[in-house]
Amino acid sequence: MLETIINSVKSELEKAGATSVYSAFDCVPLEKRAGNIFTVVDICAFESSAPIYSLNTVYVPYTAVAALRITAPENCSMTDIYSYYDRYIGASVTGASGRISGMTVKFDSNIRRLVMTVKVSLSGIIKAERSAV
Repeated sequence: MLETIINSVKSELEKAGATSVYSAFDCVPLEKRAGNIFTVVDICAFESSAPIYSLNTVYVPYTAVAALRITAPENCSMTDIYSYYDRYIGASVTGASGRISGMTVKFDSNIRRLVMTVKVSLSGIIKAERSAV
């Protein structure tokens, strides 16, 4: 279920022109992501409501908070990372019925890069087919 939400956010970002968008489940090393700005989509909070059953389908309403971690290349300025956010991330997040619930920019001394973390509140319904047993 979480992977479905992550993939839908990832898809929206890629449609908006964001490059190098990864799922939190991807195991791509930092060295292979280096070069340009890249974004990692993760879920930091999730809550589902009681499922709704139909004859062939189960509908699960949910609310979630997605964390988008935008990592800049070395020696990138704060202006560059904000420009990237404004151009590719901001419009697609609010256009996908999300609501920004927080944003921080910090220097990660472990990787020596600026990292912008944007938290987006999401809600929706996941549809799954019922299995015949």
